[in-house]
Amino acid sequence: MLLEDFVTNIIETENRYYQEVTITGVTGECPYGHQEGNIFRVTNCNHDGLCGALYKAIHSSIITLHYGGALPWEKDPHTFKGLCPEMGRVQIEAKRIKKEDFTFLKTRTQTKSLKGKGFSMLDKYIHFVEIIDVENSCAWGHEPGQKFEIDPFNAGGVCGYLFAKVYDFLNLYFAGADLPWEFEKDIMHSVCPDSYNQVSFRLIRKKR
Repeated sequence: MLLEDFVTNIIETENRYYQEVTITGVTGECPYGHQEGNIFRVTNCNHDGLCGALYKAIHSSIITLHYGGALPWEKDPHTFKGLCPEMGRVQIEAKRIKKEDFTFLKTRTQTKSLKGKGFSMLDKYIHFVEIIDVENSCAWGHEPGQKFEIDPFNAGGVCGYLFAKVYDFLNLYFAGADLPWEFEKDIMHSVCPDSYNQVSFRLIRKKR
């Protein structure tokens, strides 16, 4: 295979689908504001304004559908059902949709503040992802020096792949804890999952 054909195959495989995520039910009230009937166009990188905690909870299944796979417990190989981690308060159904073109999907990236909504850790701390370096070329567009505010509900301007990686430690840092191997308090260093176009970053915690 020629290099040009190889690159074309990567671009087409990466961008041939998106997943349509529909909110099918909400038990009680979603603090992020999701309501039954809300629809989001989601990929492995594009969260489309979906609550960060919900996006993280379904991210591995999104990846499965995004690259043409299927979940063994679902009858329809093109769909899956999921729940948010807050006691299953929000229910979703995701469906794989074939795109009409191979353009990279990057939609809603706004941040919704939940400060003063009853989450004490969000009132006490603020967290940022700061991009340190990019190995080759980040499809999302991350560049060294960029800084994004995030929290467990908000991926904001961060690539969904990167957010899913940092989320494993985000609640820990919001709780005021630290990782034992980090030299500096209130800072965590990591890299995104893309081993070729690897983005290195740090999570920074500050008191409000």
